[in-house]
Amino acid sequence: MSMDMKGDWDRRARTNAPWFIATSVEGGQEEFDASGRRDVGYFFDGLEELLHDEQDVLDIGCGIGRMDGFVAPHVRSLVGIDVSGEMVRKAAERLASLDNVRFVEGDGWTLQPLGDATLGLVISHICFQHMPRRVVSSYFAEVSRVLRTGGDFVFQMPEANADSPADPPDEDTFGMRFYEEQPLREELAGVGLEWQGARRFEVEAPNLTFNQLRIHVRKRA
Repeated sequence: MSMDMKGDWDRRARTNAPWFIATSVEGGQEEFDASGRRDVGYFFDGLEELLHDEQDVLDIGCGIGRMDGFVAPHVRSLVGIDVSGEMVRKAAERLASLDNVRFVEGDGWTLQPLGDATLGLVISHICFQHMPRRVVSSYFAEVSRVLRTGGDFVFQMPEANADSPADPPDEDTFGMRFYEEQPLREELAGVGLEWQGARRFEVEAPNLTFNQLRIHVRKRA
């Protein structure tokens, strides 16, 4: 089986990075930036206490830093990781003025070179849904590895319902996968991440209405 997630996202970054990151955003750079500010507000609604000046954050699937520029001013440090070296390069250029942010190119499976128990918060927004499930499982285990005890993991998943389409082939690194809450809870518990809650946001897409789950889990002792 062939899966070239790195090559796929490098090509998307070179073609039109903002569109592939936020397909619903129309307009130029100003609209793109505004979408980042808005989504940070939604993402941390009710979880604002996770952002503070002693917090060390990792953003998985950072893209070109659409949201990171609005998270970084509230935390001690932020690392963005992305499978695409092109995305990482563009992110570093966009946010070069922020001295507490750095971006690294990942391998698409792990969170190397980040060390064990080095982070207080890991986030990921509209990223895991594009990955084959076995890749997501690898990242869940890696999140548990890099989080300190008591650290938090906040991420988003589209919730499966009766109308959800079947998974696309693993070779498809853009199509969406839909998840049920209970299996997610069990998988996360299996790698030491304890469920703290989920918030649902209704999304209307062409021919499909579904909930986005914003999931909050915490690293157990």
